[in-house]
Amino acid sequence: MDARRDSGPNPDVDLAVSPEWKRTGYKFFPFAAWQAGAWWVLRFNFGFPEHDMYTLFVDGQVTVDVTGAERSELPLVASVGALDRFPEALPVLDGDTALNVVSQVAAYADYGSEHNDPCLFCSLGADGLTPQELA
Repeated sequence: MDARRDSGPNPDVDLAVSPEWKRTGYKFFPFAAWQAGAWWVLRFNFGFPEHDMYTLFVDGQVTVDVTGAERSELPLVASVGALDRFPEALPVLDGDTALNVVSQVAAYADYGSEHNDPCLFCSLGADGLTPQELA
């Protein structure tokens, strides 16, 4: 399965859209997009492959876990599959916008922390506002 809805309460997310992702400059939340009047933010799950590669938050609410696949028939999954972890060519959000967007979810840098149940095996006690170091 390419995308799995998170088990917690969540707003609907349209898997048929292909967001225009931009880099945020943050290690744990490297990509965000303004989509359908809301901020979509991807958390990179450092426990991959035990967990899906990313978790999508929409306006601060967890919505779906997703591992991208460029050839997926689901546009959202294909858009995530096309992302490179250090995509120098991808546009970057301005610093203030990135900070405002990532601040909404920064407390959830560890997988499962959005449910007060961080993964025992991969939680780092991470600071969601850690800058990303480009290779």
